[in-house]
Amino acid sequence: MNNKKILIVYPHNFLQGLHGTNMNIYQLTKIFKELNYDVDLFAYEGFTPDSDFSNFKEQNKDRLVNKLYVYDFRKSKKMNKTSIINKIKNKIKSKTEKHLQDWTNYEIQNYFDKVTSDNKYDDVIITYSYLANLIVKTKNKISYKKIYYMIDSMFLQQYSWDKKTNKNLTLGKLMDEELERLKYFDKFLCVSNDEKIFYEKLLEKKMHFIPHFSDNKGYELKPLHKRRWDVFFIGFDNPFNVEGLNWFLDEVYPYLDKNLKILLVGTSTNKINNSYSNVDIIQYAPSLDEIFENVKISICPMFRGTGIKIKVVESMENGLPVVCTERGVDGLPDKTECGCLVTEDAKEFAEYINKLTSDDNFYNEVSEKIKNYYKKIFGKEVIKCLEIIYLNIIFIKY
Repeated sequence: MNNKKILIVYPHNFLQGLHGTNMNIYQLTKIFKELNYDVDLFAYEGFTPDSDFSNFKEQNKDRLVNKLYVYDFRKSKKMNKTSIINKIKNKIKSKTEKHLQDWTNYEIQNYFDKVTSDNKYDDVIITYSYLANLIVKTKNKISYKKIYYMIDSMFLQQYSWDKKTNKNLTLGKLMDEELERLKYFDKFLCVSNDEKIFYEKLLEKKMHFIPHFSDNKGYELKPLHKRRWDVFFIGFDNPFNVEGLNWFLDEVYPYLDKNLKILLVGTSTNKINNSYSNVDIIQYAPSLDEIFENVKISICPMFRGTGIKIKVVESMENGLPVVCTERGVDGLPDKTECGCLVTEDAKEFAEYINKLTSDDNFYNEVSEKIKNYYKKIFGKEVIKCLEIIYLNIIFIKY
């Protein structure tokens, strides 16, 4: 009997850095490999800095990905007649009405159709609604199951992203367009419990909540007095992270004990003016393991954005107290019981940090609550059960 064949459509190289959404895709492919399924990846070279496949062969040494299919944006300068006509149509249309982003074009569609025609896939998994038109507009007769793996609510994210610069942007139009694309899918997986509830009502279809996966390494963290940094932030270069980081530095930092050592990780640090003697910056970290071993507190000061915050879940895995705004606990089940210290008041945000670093009993109490919550929602036993859940959701018809 042949192994089941799965195609995952994800624009980035998820093996390039195991953090955030990349970790979701990594753990998904790991489960499929454990179940002896063959997983192919359809991706975009040069789409973003996270879309670099030059070292993919070495990064894929565990053979999580069977075959890699890459559309190269860097070599797509030449356009055929149909591509030019479609580009002109889209430009004219965009002047009269706002559209949900579409990360596809004529060339990508043709390539996708060829890949799915040449391979008899059991399932094709799409990871963003911006990519959904590959399914909607395919010219092939579809024999595979169409699965949507909801990483984020893209219409809400796009609205939050663009509303300040585009006065004609309408939330309702974006939502309608996303729902129109999603109705073509057979099954739905959500990493955010909030989005599961929200989209079930909108689509009137069953959405399956699949918690974020982690490696669950279970290593022992260093004693607090041996850790190098007191406060830790990670965020890549998107407006939500930059906005939150600037709020922390402008509004929260003045209330903090100036003896605290702060670590900022990620490309969002390119957008700040670092004139702080007690702040260290690491723009790119291939692995966060060593960092988590050397920090005491994780912060997530975000005011916009959608979906579960992977940085928060990974902090929980390591037993780190989390101080965050309300957006930091988005997507978590039973969020009032998660153990995170939540506030949008800058002074209170700082007071939480100061108390965690000065009161060991308070620190241990918060850390223990977070560890227990993580074990309940995301622990090893849960992950094992999820392998069975995946089998039932994806591969058994209902």
